[in-house]
Amino acid sequence: MIPDILPMKPYFREAIWGGRGLVERYGKPLPNGCLIGESWEVSAYKNAESVVATGPLAGQTLNALVFQYGAELMGQSVVERFGTEFPLLIKLLDARDDLSIQVHPNDAYARAEGLGIYGKMEAWYVLHSDGGQVAYGLRDGVGKADFEAAICSNRVADMVRFFKVKTGDVVFVPPGTVHALCKNVMVYEVQQSSDLTFRIWDYNRPGVDGKPRDLHIERSLDVIGFGAEMPKPQHWTDLLGSNHAVLVASDYFRLERFGVMKMQEHIYDSFAALTVLSGMARMKGEQEMFLARAGETFFVPARRGFSVVPEGGEVSYLIASVPEKQCGDNSGIDGKASGGFTKKLS
Repeated sequence: MIPDILPMKPYFREAIWGGRGLVERYGKPLPNGCLIGESWEVSAYKNAESVVATGPLAGQTLNALVFQYGAELMGQSVVERFGTEFPLLIKLLDARDDLSIQVHPNDAYARAEGLGIYGKMEAWYVLHSDGGQVAYGLRDGVGKADFEAAICSNRVADMVRFFKVKTGDVVFVPPGTVHALCKNVMVYEVQQSSDLTFRIWDYNRPGVDGKPRDLHIERSLDVIGFGAEMPKPQHWTDLLGSNHAVLVASDYFRLERFGVMKMQEHIYDSFAALTVLSGMARMKGEQEMFLARAGETFFVPARRGFSVVPEGGEVSYLIASVPEKQCGDNSGIDGKASGGFTKKLS
């Protein structure tokens, strides 16, 4: 039988826009001599997999566990929907510099173009911002011809909306949304298990190999949701002392935030991935128990009950899981919008 709780060891990805913030803030064991932009906390993506950190399955990749345990690991409904293709990818991103202005395709486009089985829907939870911002959606009235002309004249940023962000803000990014994470922002990201990114503008800068990074203008213009109604920033109010909020409920993932002072019990029909935001807690299954610190991620197999017991004060954490069925409307923040941006939670 697979253990109740699996501490995960991430895969680190170098990026020209990355930094050393993940070691400074969370003590991540980053490789020396390079800028790390991404810590892939839960990943079954080929050649970029996370592995089990400790215990009887230490060193096993997530794909190996999927192959061996199937529905016992992921949940029966997840296997029925996605087969043996693990559906999610969970990251921590450290943007020392601006990311490219970009867009992601949906599943239909990815499959029709032979680019893989998953498009890329994603959501961010802002872990830290030093006066940073995000690009999110096109300005009102910008059409395809306007945007194409802006690309040709290096005016892409003039066509995009920008929002200041701070710790606790949440941004839901459906496929087809022009967006960018900007400098001095660190986020938690949950997304489909895909690395499909179409770059629109990259500031004419070189990549880690010294050569300009590829742009994907034609594909971007194919998938951008021109004319889509983009919501104005929405503000979460104080939730009347509630320790729980559903941040995103979409076709592919459900993201929840908890802030607790006493033991909190959980059980999910799908697998659950828990990432600690702040504080320290004991994570307890029927057999396993681990001390969980800020920045660490734990994988819990489907239908395994577990509890989070704070150690010395409040602990806050995120849990990503997979909905049982596709809801069909790509619901976003709290199931209310096709795209969304929300401000600080209680």
